[in-house]
Amino acid sequence: MNMTTAYRTTCIPKDNRLDAIIPNEYIGREIEVVIYPLYDEPKYNAETLAAMQEVRDIRAGKIKTKRYNTVEEMEADLDAEEDE
Repeated sequence: MNMTTAYRTTCIPKDNRLDAIIPNEYIGREIEVVIYPLYDEPKYNAETLAAMQEVRDIRAGKIKTKRYNTVEEMEADLDAEEDE
């Protein structure tokens, strides 16, 4: 998958940060900038995609989850589930 992006912009140094990477003759001129991705888009298996969708559904309120005010409440609920 090629995700290269190219666009035109004017090269303007800010606090001399571009001096080290862009020669002075380009400063103030319009240049073409090409951005190459550092890595390809990750590919996930079906189980991971399902887990990601479940998180989205929980955040959207489609799936109700238990909520606790303290860690002790959560631990008590987990202990009660183990006893059942």
